[in-house]
Amino acid sequence: MPAPDSAVVTPSNGPVLALRGLAKHFGGVHAVADVELDVSHGERVSVIGPNGAGKSTLFNLIAGDYRPTAGRIELFGDDLTRTSARVRAHRGLARTFQTSKLFTTMTVDDNLYLALCGKPGSVRRLRRADGDERRRSRTRELARAAGLEAKLATEVGELSHGEQRQLELAMALASEPRLLILDEPAAGLSPAERGTLTKVLSELSRDITLVLIEHDMDIALVVGERVVVMADGEKVLEGTPDEIRSSELVRRIYLGGAFDAH
Repeated sequence: MPAPDSAVVTPSNGPVLALRGLAKHFGGVHAVADVELDVSHGERVSVIGPNGAGKSTLFNLIAGDYRPTAGRIELFGDDLTRTSARVRAHRGLARTFQTSKLFTTMTVDDNLYLALCGKPGSVRRLRRADGDERRRSRTRELARAAGLEAKLATEVGELSHGEQRQLELAMALASEPRLLILDEPAAGLSPAERGTLTKVLSELSRDITLVLIEHDMDIALVVGERVVVMADGEKVLEGTPDEIRSSELVRRIYLGGAFDAH
């Protein structure tokens, strides 16, 4: 039975995230095939692979935006395979999106404030709540964690692309997640912005478990302590960043050749 929104999450010695035989088919296309994965509390795991490898489909299965064709998803020790994205968020999962979902005519401070309110609000609601200093103090903390403390009064539309991605991360942190999944947060960033993002991610609290789905290997191999490689919807390799860097299989996958896991 799906867990209710108000379910109390109790600590577990098991993995924060466990995928068991996870698969997703779109007609005759096997976007994700029989993926097995355990992620422990506080771990940083990067999922990499070329375009079309199945990374984003896997991400949307974990987040609850897609229902799997087969397999099971366990979050915080409970089988939440058939629950909605909203239920998973209540249980402690937060995510970012490839496409920005920001209020570009509002300031960074106001965007973070609305994230703290738990759902998108109107300008009218925002003005009524302006006296809530506790939340305003928290917006400053979130901005500092994302490297945006100096931009609190700036309209989001005036931020660089990289700063907007940092803001999305800060908004995801507003819910105080136990598991944070990021879908290609470095997409479209300049080298300098990539460096800033890497620093921000590396400094996240170990109370937050991080799964990073990324096409950019430079970021994935720096942030991730363990790296999962996907190709053609399958998990084909798993190892440390050094093992992945030296893998001939990974080189063949990224050069566009056929892969052979044997």
